Amino acid sequence: MVGNLEPGGSFSNLPAQFGKYSILGHLATGGMAEVYLARQAGLEGFEKVVVIKRVRPELDDAQTTALFLDEARLVATLEHPNIAQVHEIGLVNGSYFFVMEYVHGADLRHVMEASIRQRRRVSLADAIYTIVHVCSALHYAHEKTDADGNPLNIIHRDVSPSNVLVSHDGAVKVCDFGIARATSRQTETNKGTLKGKFSYMSPEQCRSQPLDRRSDVFSIGVLLYELSTLTRLFKAESDFELLRTIIEGDTPAPSTRIADYPPELERIVMRALEKDPALRYPTAQAMQLELEEFAREHKLAMSSVNIAKMMGQRFEKRTDALARVGSRDSASLPVFLPVGSGDDSEISITNEVDAEAMGTPMLTPALTPTFTPSRSRQSEPMIPAQPPVAPALPALKRRRPSALWIVGAVIAGIAAGGATVGDQILTRMAQADARKAIEGDVEHISSTLDSAVRSAQMRAEGVASALPVRAAIETDPETMKDFASHEYMFPLAKNERAEVFLIPANGPPVSMLRQPASTAPLVISSAQSTRLVNEHDQLVLVVSAPIMGYRKSTPGAIAIGVPIDLSLALHSLGEHASQAWLSGVGSDVTLIDTHPKAPNAPITVDVRSNSELASTALSIVAVPISTASPGWAKPVQFGGLAAVALMLIVYFVALRRSRS
Repeated sequence: MVGNLEPGGSFSNLPAQFGKYSILGHLATGGMAEVYLARQAGLEGFEKVVVIKRVRPELDDAQTTALFLDEARLVATLEHPNIAQVHEIGLVNGSYFFVMEYVHGADLRHVMEASIRQRRRVSLADAIYTIVHVCSALHYAHEKTDADGNPLNIIHRDVSPSNVLVSHDGAVKVCDFGIARATSRQTETNKGTLKGKFSYMSPEQCRSQPLDRRSDVFSIGVLLYELSTLTRLFKAESDFELLRTIIEGDTPAPSTRIADYPPELERIVMRALEKDPALRYPTAQAMQLELEEFAREHKLAMSSVNIAKMMGQRFEKRTDALARVGSRDSASLPVFLPVGSGDDSEISITNEVDAEAMGTPMLTPALTPTFTPSRSRQSEPMIPAQPPVAPALPALKRRRPSALWIVGAVIAGIAAGGATVGDQILTRMAQADARKAIEGDVEHISSTLDSAVRSAQMRAEGVASALPVRAAIETDPETMKDFASHEYMFPLAKNERAEVFLIPANGPPVSMLRQPASTAPLVISSAQSTRLVNEHDQLVLVVSAPIMGYRKSTPGAIAIGVPIDLSLALHSLGEHASQAWLSGVGSDVTLIDTHPKAPNAPITVDVRSNSELASTALSIVAVPISTASPGWAKPVQFGGLAAVALMLIVYFVALRRSRS
């Protein structure tokens, strides 16, 4: 769960100093243990915020202690980027505890509640990205072996929203293996006892039958269903009815909750939720691969950057508390402190969820200046200077120009000013929309580059570990070339090239073999490196891996040059930009050049990478196709200004005539 630090009695169970850890606050109390936030201090100002989990002091019996130590020993062996790590197991004043990593973010339960509260849908890309990493973590745990290679047969048995943590940096981590079953556990729970949260149990777990990894696959299916629809899958008035619904009831398809739910994704969800384990995915990895294939086919941009943005929209990231070293003020500590030990029974997910709310500007009627013409004077009678001999002609009266010309000029000026302001607002909105679209395209390009890096690294490491290559690196260049011409050393894909280097103790790498021999040489800086180069406006990825010889530790390296195909990613970018080029690889690489004289200002977007390219300052400069204002704005502006000028000219001409 995500727990706030409790005020007042937060430190009633643990002293302020618990061994080498300073207790910052109490997070949660579960059935077997209680969890605290702590600070670990070290030499030269070293500090680290961690989570301490210890056995509840009133539960000091041998069985509870054994169960707690079983969990600590089990989780300590799991080293995976998507599993919350255990740093230390210890004993202070007769109290067993273990130290876990602190994840600054929220669990999935709070993510879904915040999404419903803010009336925001969780995008399919973010939902699938999260579940893919959950699959990766659980498959690793399912496949875990002991030091002798014997399978541990770990089953989590409590895969629920409160046990999946999402950090503000976009990391996804599975936690709380407190009731996980493994063959290495020294203490087993009583047979027939239900463990876990009912709403996320598999049918066989509800029946207390023997379980295997497919039980966790069912729970993953429930997570994906609820995260992608923001509705609770299994609900009932009592625990008994809930268990019967899971075992015997029909599972409603996601399309009954969300009208536009993709049929391919629904097929994946419903297969994971099969009542019969034999009909489900055999492993979590099999489900992960199908989800990744669905994301590729639908061009979903999945990345940790999107997850971090989503977390920023749902929650306020508060880091000021961590800077207050030693602060015991619970009000100043972080709001979201996930520890994965909460109860999901109170999650408020309904079936009434709208799409993401779109802001609608309020329109206020413009105030129109009004005027009231003054009453004209009555003609004054002529006063004769002398007794008239003949009727006198009336004297000519000077007429002042009408104020209507000024009023008209003011109205025309207001219209021209309004058109100018509207033009600027609409232009800025168009520029913002263009930048948002281009940023989305750049994220797609980033994902493509990361996939290419991972593929090339696996390719280079596979070639470097081949027995013929390891044997040939011990020879001289001529022998290696002769060996390559007669032996099948390593195959090359289309447009791929490779080069073998000798790595001397001092000095740069020395080329021993290049295939094909007619291609341009590859340049590496070390036995293991990753870099992008520009070869005649063609982006080439150069990845090297060390070759371990039989007599020398690292005598050489294999470098593979792979051209990067960005055609699919650039297709979308070409719809939003007339020109684009990639910076940060020496000379700029032209990506799009369909309109060299585009009038719009270029936009620079950083390419954020989750691979070894993260250290390379890559950016894409793109010129939007159009951020121009609407066609009516300019005519209204110039027409209004012309009307103002004309009316003022007429007024002043009339005024001059009236004075002459």
